[in-house]
Amino acid sequence: MTTLDGKVENRGLFSVYKPGQGKYVRWGTVAGLSIFILTGAYWLGEVVLAMYGTPVKAAAVVVWVGVFGMATFLLVNSPKFGEFLIMTESEMRKVTWPSRRDVINSTKIVIIMTLILALMLWIVDIGFLKLFELLHILRA
Repeated sequence: MTTLDGKVENRGLFSVYKPGQGKYVRWGTVAGLSIFILTGAYWLGEVVLAMYGTPVKAAAVVVWVGVFGMATFLLVNSPKFGEFLIMTESEMRKVTWPSRRDVINSTKIVIIMTLILALMLWIVDIGFLKLFELLHILRA
């Protein structure tokens, strides 16, 4: 198998690509895909296979979770996607996050400006209503 930098690498099927790098983004990806897998398993068991017995439902759900769980593992540890996740975490570490005070002040400004804009639009709307009534386009 060739990596992105051109080196040939021999890895097993269940080996982790660059262990220790991109750990948080990988776990977040696995958590998000797990929600998808479990929701799909519920849908499969309760909606699609509602008319079948419990053993059929259980077998289908186990196969569903097994197949998609394996696909998730292979996806997260594939060289291209793994490298993408590693670089994503690297870039997120460079972000300068605002302080709590900055977020609160910015939120206040957004709320106040939204209220001012709503008031201005309401005044313009009333102005157009009165103008159209004066021109006999609308009957009040």
